Amino acid sequence: MNQTLPLDKQHIANKIKNISLNDVEREMDELIKIGSNASKMSSRCRTGNNVVDYFTFVNRLETKGKYNANFFDFLLRLDEFKQKKFISNMLSYYSTVKNKNKTKNEYVVFKEVYNICISAINIIRPLVYMEIYSKYNPTCILDFCAGWGGAVVGASALGIKKYIGIEMNTSLKEPYRNLTNYLKTKSETNVEMLFQDALTVDYTKYEYDFVFTSPPYYFIQKYENNSEYSSKKEMDDKFYNPIFKATYNGLKPNGYYIINVCKEVYENVLVGLLGEAHESYPYKKSKRQNEHQEIVYVWRK
Repeated sequence: MNQTLPLDKQHIANKIKNISLNDVEREMDELIKIGSNASKMSSRCRTGNNVVDYFTFVNRLETKGKYNANFFDFLLRLDEFKQKKFISNMLSYYSTVKNKNKTKNEYVVFKEVYNICISAINIIRPLVYMEIYSKYNPTCILDFCAGWGGAVVGASALGIKKYIGIEMNTSLKEPYRNLTNYLKTKSETNVEMLFQDALTVDYTKYEYDFVFTSPPYYFIQKYENNSEYSSKKEMDDKFYNPIFKATYNGLKPNGYYIINVCKEVYENVLVGLLGEAHESYPYKKSKRQNEHQEIVYVWRK
């Protein structure tokens, strides 16, 4: 698999997830029907994921994990990665046991091995966003780490008045433009996307009554265009503290400030800034995704 020529990234993405526009249409219509009943859906329900992946899956594959390698790097350097015992054993296991009947194509196998051995770059399902939005009934959402698009899909499925997304990864500009243009055909939600460093935004210019986002955790993944920090303390001082403070200060009185982040960031930063969360709970997800429990911390301003 080692190559010197550029990979056809879209072709590879389609081999892993072959999503049609009809799939997108069907799932978006299903999300709209589910509406405020998202809390009744199973943690294994993936309705809406194809809407997100149709527009941003290629970009997700470009996110670097362990060994500073994204999925396409993994393919290009496969001979090198096969020298690592864990990866070699996992590939052998797929060949002789898990995929011995060849029901999965080679790219699906490589992606599953990459997920296990290097990094699984997962999305937050639109249904998760819909469940949380429905619990607090916002009129204007601020999402200062917009990510792969699950949040705006969820907001649009519910017809929330406004969604403001901020994303530093400028390679997502075109995918988001295509996604939001599509969502306009399904929803009256006013979507405003800013492609810039969230630390440079003047939040006093915006009127929002709800913040919900999942900022990057310490050193787990490297997203395109994101700043790199030499230590957790530097990331606390230069990213978490200033961004939480600025976005909380801009929140309307009685608004909800909700952050999905690891316990370490909560204890190191958020408790000092905002005090103990007024409410916290794990968000609903399938344990097949991973065993790590994702906690949502909630403050009422």
